[in-house]
Amino acid sequence: MMKDFKLAFPLLNTHIYLNTPFTGLISEDLKQYRRFLDNEFQIKGSLFADEYEAEIIQSTKANLAKYYSTKPEQIGLVSNFSVGINLILNDLPQKSKVLLIKEDYPSVNFPVKSRDFLVSEVGISEYLEQGIQSAFEKNQPDFFIFSITQFISGIKIDLEFLKTLKHSFPQTFFIADATQYCGVESFNFEDSGIDVFGTSGYKWLNAGLGNGFFLFKSNFLKQFHFKSIGSNSLDEKPDGEPRLTGFLEPGHYDLVALASLNFALKYHYETVGIQQIETQIQHLSKLAKAEFEKHDLLEKTVIKRNISSNIFSLKGDESLVEKLKNHNILTAFRGGRVRVGFQYFNTEDDLDKLVSTISKD
Repeated sequence: MMKDFKLAFPLLNTHIYLNTPFTGLISEDLKQYRRFLDNEFQIKGSLFADEYEAEIIQSTKANLAKYYSTKPEQIGLVSNFSVGINLILNDLPQKSKVLLIKEDYPSVNFPVKSRDFLVSEVGISEYLEQGIQSAFEKNQPDFFIFSITQFISGIKIDLEFLKTLKHSFPQTFFIADATQYCGVESFNFEDSGIDVFGTSGYKWLNAGLGNGFFLFKSNFLKQFHFKSIGSNSLDEKPDGEPRLTGFLEPGHYDLVALASLNFALKYHYETVGIQQIETQIQHLSKLAKAEFEKHDLLEKTVIKRNISSNIFSLKGDESLVEKLKNHNILTAFRGGRVRVGFQYFNTEDDLDKLVSTISKD
């Protein structure tokens, strides 16, 4: 049984928050920690970096390695996913064959299409995995770049399918945007079929803006030569060797933002616990799908799929978003529908109030 999170997230005292797919909440403890760091920076100046930088970066990477089953040297810290994916794409071979999902997040598809790649796309349907499989068999891509969970529909790719597909096509590199996925369930990167796993921290990890990370399989880092570089890319300043993930970290770190990520990760994976989070989210999502289907709020594409995420796209226009807001239920209007997402702090009562408010005249 999950505890009451209204002390940790004060907005929950006045609102039902179903808008984590837009932005996660910052906990009360994280707010206080950020204030402490800002105060330390103000009164210590350069001494702040002397005292805190090494510990913040090393601890953040060590915790990421622990929570996601990888190695610290295979982690790159970024300000957000979009910056990181652009730095990666900059140095992938021109004319590479890249497979995308047609309706995917703009920060996934736009950077690919703006470069000199040979792009093909697969559309979203209840048979998404079969469509991806067919695209691979027809014209094996060099890179498959995709979001694990789609930002509008909430459709989630079967991770076991990805693992099997990678085994069948080992020469294709799988690059995943995990921003709408990371933190909703346990994830073992080393055991996955994914070569590059990137996310921003401000959604399901509740880490605030300005932080994110990428995880890399070692063969991907060794395969390509990444030219982005700065003093901070080196193992030792000013004339050390470039670190493998240093191309994502050319300049000074935003230490407060990355410390916020580390703090939020420990709260998420240890204080609350990823198994409890996964259990609560899956429980709520299963109930929600059944309720939404009963009230004819879902697309058939979502209904027919066995694998569901915690994000749902409901029938309704912008006036429904406003109606819900007037009843202190926060959602978002995306893709011509009303998007809701269930975080671990949501409850069955939240779901009941959402459905009853939608049903009211």
